[in-house]
Amino acid sequence: MSGLKLFYFILFGQSVSLLGSSLTGFALGVWVYQTSSSVMEFTSILVASTLPGIILGPFVGSWVDRLDRKSLLIGAQFGSALVTVALAVLYHFDVLAFWHIAIIVSFGSVFATVLQVGFTSTVTLMVSPGDLSKANAALGMVLGIVQLAGPFLAGKALDTIGISTILLLDIVSFLFGLGTLFVASVPSPPPKPNQTKSSAWADVKEAYWFLKSKPGVLGGLYLFTLIWFNVSAVQALITPLVLSYATPSEAGLIMSVAGVGALVGGAIMMGWKGPERRMYGILGAALAIAVVLVLLPIYSSLIWIGFWAFVIMALAPIATVCSQTLWQRKVPVHFHGRAFSLRNTIMKAAQPAAFLSAGFLYQSIFEPMMVEGELLARVFGPVWGIGEGRGIALLISLFGILSVVIVLLAWNMRSIRLADTALPDENLSQQPS
Repeated sequence: MSGLKLFYFILFGQSVSLLGSSLTGFALGVWVYQTSSSVMEFTSILVASTLPGIILGPFVGSWVDRLDRKSLLIGAQFGSALVTVALAVLYHFDVLAFWHIAIIVSFGSVFATVLQVGFTSTVTLMVSPGDLSKANAALGMVLGIVQLAGPFLAGKALDTIGISTILLLDIVSFLFGLGTLFVASVPSPPPKPNQTKSSAWADVKEAYWFLKSKPGVLGGLYLFTLIWFNVSAVQALITPLVLSYATPSEAGLIMSVAGVGALVGGAIMMGWKGPERRMYGILGAALAIAVVLVLLPIYSSLIWIGFWAFVIMALAPIATVCSQTLWQRKVPVHFHGRAFSLRNTIMKAAQPAAFLSAGFLYQSIFEPMMVEGELLARVFGPVWGIGEGRGIALLISLFGILSVVIVLLAWNMRSIRLADTALPDENLSQQPS
């Protein structure tokens, strides 16, 4: 088994595992928010689930490029399963607390980073250059299916079978991911030309200087990191926004509608493969998403939010597939682990700050000042409304406006706008035909 067939086989196992993790992630978030009624605790869990993976990300890339790819992926999958087992045991004995979750999901973020970087770095080793867009679109479709089914099922499960069964299902789902990895012949990258032994830190520096030699790619990465900050802030705020006037099941339904959008967008990209000018696809989709973020929270309506959530997630595969394909073509395969992990670290470094600042701004400034009679309520209330949840709504729209400004700045920078044509494709001849 090789090429797209091998990729689809491994992707199937990972998709089942991702679905289980989606159930757990959504259920834990709702459980923490409902038991504490604290947006700060909710966002703190999000920080704990991302920060360790961000800090260790560049070194993960070095391990991915050095170690046997199959063993690395199996180890990361097994570690992720142990994280869920620990949560399940603590919950079973009724001792699960906020600080337990914060510590345990920190380990999970490291394993998740290894899986993400390891798998995305292996795509170019499994499929031919002409099939990269199709493979990336298929990955986007899987994420859409997970986004579609996970929150909806988790919301229903929380109302019926409870979080303990959700954790058990997540543990079972890891068996599918492990099973496919054990059976599949996972390729490892060819050795780097003139390779000498070096430290992980030296590998990180080498990867950074390589990316710096491609100014359009690195400059675009910095600007898109600012956009990722805004998107991450919205990610932290959207669940509390919906829960301010809806049930967990309805919140899960909204996330599932968004998943349908991702599924549709992924299907379109599998057939279309995106514009020939990849950067146009990235910038155009990012601008459209930013505009939608401004509109999404204005009305307290599940139909309204569900519609715009669908649109956002339908547009997202255009940006992600174009971006992933661009990076796969501009970076040589022996650099993929380090380059992709460094990209993830730079982008996601803004994520914890976004989570914490979103929670602080909501609780300390925007929510109190969107109460009737307060300053922000008098200025913005006629459009966004006043009362519970309207502070979150205004804050999300402001993050959207900031994203619009950043995308327009990126468009006006020639090195970024022309990165896909000004920079040569690297040699991908090692890939299967």
